Amino acid sequence: MTTRHDLAGTLQELQSIKIDTLTVEQRKQIIISIDRDYEELAEKAEQLKLYTLTELDQGNPNVLAHCRKYTGRISEDMKEFDELRSTLVDSVERSLIKERMAKFMGGDKHYAVFQIVISTLIMLVLTLLVYDIVGGPDAERPNFLQGHIIFWIDAACCVIFMSEFLLRLKCADHKAYVWRHHWVDFVTSIPIPGGAQLARFGRFARLARFLRFARLLRFLRLFFLFWRGMDKFQDLFDVRLMKRTLKWAVVSTILGAILVYYLEGIPAEGTGEFGEQVKNIPLAIWWSFTTVLTGGFGDIHNPVTVSGQILTAVLIIMGMILVGVFTATLTTIFVGEQAEEIEKISLDLGHRIDHLTDTVESLKRDNDS
Repeated sequence: MTTRHDLAGTLQELQSIKIDTLTVEQRKQIIISIDRDYEELAEKAEQLKLYTLTELDQGNPNVLAHCRKYTGRISEDMKEFDELRSTLVDSVERSLIKERMAKFMGGDKHYAVFQIVISTLIMLVLTLLVYDIVGGPDAERPNFLQGHIIFWIDAACCVIFMSEFLLRLKCADHKAYVWRHHWVDFVTSIPIPGGAQLARFGRFARLARFLRFARLLRFLRLFFLFWRGMDKFQDLFDVRLMKRTLKWAVVSTILGAILVYYLEGIPAEGTGEFGEQVKNIPLAIWWSFTTVLTGGFGDIHNPVTVSGQILTAVLIIMGMILVGVFTATLTTIFVGEQAEEIEKISLDLGHRIDHLTDTVESLKRDNDS
């Protein structure tokens, strides 16, 4: 007899079945099945086309609505197959890379430890780079946090990051997959020295414009490193649309901060007329964040240039879209959970009604007899 404990165990096993828990062969078989489903969809589309053309030749106006209805269904099915197939193909490639990297390192435990080390180093470099941006001149820093010390620590970590990227590239069957999904790893594996280190490379490096460009490159690398850190912890978010929304929010905030700094903050260095609230990158990030999140109601800095005003308008519209999508995604998740509960209740009511109907029929037959 099945006990409640056995039922709970079976349900737990069913809930644990996900794409990544399947074997590589099982995933490949599903891909083959999806390819067959594509053929069936193509046949349905062809039949719908022939039927629509035939009815149109006979002057049937209702066939247009019929065509739009079933074309939409076929299109939705194709999108679902595309998304599932893309997920499966990426999952297979990811599993093969992980398996080969683990074999190269001597086992799954060594691979897991190496990934923990990479994540720890990412957080370390992120912390050091942020401190290098906001920590002030070297004279005000501790000896172990001088700019050149941070650069060499960053460079040493970049050697490890680049080694991981090259090993991943070597273990992949399709190199394009690695470049498509891990290009950020490559970018963040290139150390970019700060202004103090660049000044040692020659007189041209001391030009203010070049140093400003180098500062921008260094900050962009900090942003990509943060993006890479999000990818490392992406398993915390199972909803793809939510991950995409969060990433685009970060992109919008960072790009908005860089642009407002160059459009509104830099003139303040020479004239002091405006841009005090965005005169450096950290303040510009805060302005951009509040503009995206609140729709410009933060009232931290009102742009005075036409370019700055256009940028503000774009960020406000982008923020409205991102917040709307994020809210809608959360709502869909909660409504989905409620829908499951409603479906369970509906099924239970259906069983009760069927049982009641059988009871009534039985009593009726007894009375007739």
